[in-house]
Amino acid sequence: MVNNFQPNAPRSSVQVKLRLSIRQLDWMRKYGPSYLYEPAVSQNQAGVIMKTTNTLLLILLFPGATVYGSEEEICFEHTLNVVYGETEGVGLLMDVFTPLQSKKAKKGLGIICVTSGAWKSDRGMMEAHQKFGFFDVLCSQGYVVFAIRPGSISLFTADQMLRNLKTGIRYVKAQAAEYSIDPDRLGMVGASAGGHLALLAATCPEPDDPNAENPLMRFSTQVQAVGVFCPPTDFLDWNGTKYGLDLMQGQLIFRDGFTNKSDENIEIAAIAISPVYQVHAGLPPFLLIHGDADSLVPIQQSVKFMNAVRDHKGSAELIIKQGGDHSWPTVREEIVKLAEWLDTQLPGP
Repeated sequence: MVNNFQPNAPRSSVQVKLRLSIRQLDWMRKYGPSYLYEPAVSQNQAGVIMKTTNTLLLILLFPGATVYGSEEEICFEHTLNVVYGETEGVGLLMDVFTPLQSKKAKKGLGIICVTSGAWKSDRGMMEAHQKFGFFDVLCSQGYVVFAIRPGSISLFTADQMLRNLKTGIRYVKAQAAEYSIDPDRLGMVGASAGGHLALLAATCPEPDDPNAENPLMRFSTQVQAVGVFCPPTDFLDWNGTKYGLDLMQGQLIFRDGFTNKSDENIEIAAIAISPVYQVHAGLPPFLLIHGDADSLVPIQQSVKFMNAVRDHKGSAELIIKQGGDHSWPTVREEIVKLAEWLDTQLPGP
């Protein structure tokens, strides 16, 4: 686990209030912050409310330190490792962030956050999304956030991750009553690889089957609004070159990589996981946010997707972050804009 703790950092960088059980603190001191969430801790217990893992290190390294923060910063209850499915013997997990009633009236609306970066969705990736502010910003606006982990490239191809994500969407809809949300007014967000998978799921929705034996299949995978940051959308045209990010050495499309695969096989598979080629009429509205200096995923990827949606008479907006790379220090400001946009697309009751 990588930490960026700086002993001489200004106090404001670690100002936050936590809610920890005695058991959690004992476990953390024994095994370190990355093992805080040991299985014996109840999932229904409010976990750690934090802005960065640096605060955990502050507690560990300086037991007498005061942790600052206003009550407004505590805006959600965090439920960890909710099992939403299983595939090939692997459990599929999500975390759920529920707004505290005392801080913000719930909207009765849910947001799927596709928690993936470089097509990896481990606990570290969840912590990165929390650090950027996805969960507390959306919860402070009254949304229940379902942070779905669709699996990692070490085990799954993009197509398999897409299937896992769709299972997660169906699970959220099936559990809508438990979380007091409207299953027919779901939003979806993601960044980078998570943005790619969110766009792919939105452009390739699957209908419900009321007569399905599997109860999850009785729900569709359609969502009503999608907002993403710097998403890959066209692996065949990566600023004029073929096979963007080299399809992560082939594992993004084939479990065994490029071994014994013809260029035709690779191209067909690359098209199938490129959202720009899946665009059609009748899609939900999209908001794309991208830095114009992105050195990893060129802004051309968002422009192409926006134009494809508009060519099919759909709604797509692009916010360009001037000078922004694949991420930027003030990304929280854009997450706030995303939340405000969701408010216009998913109005509350």
